[in-house]
Amino acid sequence: MQKPLRNLTCAVLGTVLGAAVPVAAHASLDPLMSPTRQDDGVKTTTVHREAEFALPESHKAGEPVRERILAEITNGELELVVDSKLDETTAVAEFTVDGTDAKDVERREKNTRLFATRSADGTIVFQPLFSGKVMDRDRVKLIIRTPGTGDSMVKSANGTIVVRGTSGALRAITKNGSIKIAQHTGGIEATAQNGGIEIALATDGVRATTANGAIRVSLADGNDHPFEIESKAGTVDFELSAHFDGMVRVTTVSGAITLDDPAKRVRTPEIGDHSVTAEYGAAAGESRIETTSGAVVLRSRAQ
Repeated sequence: MQKPLRNLTCAVLGTVLGAAVPVAAHASLDPLMSPTRQDDGVKTTTVHREAEFALPESHKAGEPVRERILAEITNGELELVVDSKLDETTAVAEFTVDGTDAKDVERREKNTRLFATRSADGTIVFQPLFSGKVMDRDRVKLIIRTPGTGDSMVKSANGTIVVRGTSGALRAITKNGSIKIAQHTGGIEATAQNGGIEIALATDGVRATTANGAIRVSLADGNDHPFEIESKAGTVDFELSAHFDGMVRVTTVSGAITLDDPAKRVRTPEIGDHSVTAEYGAAAGESRIETTSGAVVLRSRAQ
């Protein structure tokens, strides 16, 4: 990892987070949920909201698109996908709206909206907004499609996050829900309090942490950047590229550690009951994998 991902992301997105403050004025980012209610016959309704943003006037034809995206949802699904054939960024939010009775559902349906704006620094900010406090059955599926991304952040309080085809420094954060990232070019920081994390063919540094959930990561060929992986309660399955060059320290409080090395490249200068130091090639960079309760499999991809 050429630069600590947390420092890099915070530095680049500092102004973006500032731009998100007005959004919080419309709806709490961590709303108090209403008590679980019994089946009272009240029907939810579905609402669609859309937004689109043309490329900045400063963008020159033929140059890569580097839209910075900041998106956040409360309950539901958040998907960020890059499609290089597009010439604008679009967002579609499908809301499921709850209410105390039919009139309340109708009122909340009218007031439900998709906050979408391009901030002063060029970042596109998305946040689906329900009317009043978020209710039991309120859900949203937010799908963002863009021709390309720069440094971006996606967040969910309760729901899954899917990111595909993006680039730049990426942060994905969820309290309750899984994170899946694929075809991303750049550094990744993924954090979940209660949910699994899957990262496929990472091309740069990775930091993945979950308090409760499994972590599965694979590195793209040529990626020797250090990584940090931690699961307090869950297994870790990590796949190195066939010619990975670096040192990996693996520790677990309770759980087996397995090294799968078909090419017989790994050296293990330190082996304990619950820890292993694995060296590959020149072992120039240092990475770590930690679990409190869970097994670890560190495998090398076959050539």
